[in-house]
Amino acid sequence: MDWTSENCRKQFMALRSKINKTIQKASYENKEEVVIDCYNDVCLDAAKNDPIAQDYLSYIFKKGLESVIPVNFDKSMKWQILAAANGNQFAIDKLALFLSHALNEIMMANDIGYIIARNELSEQNFNYIVGRLVCEAIADELQLNAERMIKEGLSHIEFNPKLMLSFNRARSFAIPKVLKFLRS
Repeated sequence: MDWTSENCRKQFMALRSKINKTIQKASYENKEEVVIDCYNDVCLDAAKNDPIAQDYLSYIFKKGLESVIPVNFDKSMKWQILAAANGNQFAIDKLALFLSHALNEIMMANDIGYIIARNELSEQNFNYIVGRLVCEAIADELQLNAERMIKEGLSHIEFNPKLMLSFNRARSFAIPKVLKFLRS
């Protein structure tokens, strides 16, 4: 599969458009049921580690879906990290600010020349390869599991700095693990 940012963005936009059209066609009486059906369909794909569906779930939890699926910043970040860990470059791009600290730390390693040569890293692929590795390590650290995340209840959670602490901690733990992997 072509996981380039542009291809992932196109697939994301197509999925969003398809779901929006499906919901718009629903009658007022059936709208909630249609929203839940659409959400469940995306969850089925996300559980199969489809990084486009995972990225879309991140979007749903960032914005909410109709008045049925609530905003949940925690779930939004988790799905975005999981999508990135599964190779979605569009998700990695959206996490650029969050990942920048880890990418900078890795670039500052004393043996960065060796790391770059050993892993055939370049200006074109560094953010994708290393960003994906960092997200994989964060997903491991947070024990992110698509099926378990789907089974969690739906609740409204707005962004707050305290919530970001667990993601920042996981990112800090990820850096030495990624460096160790890149050196091996």
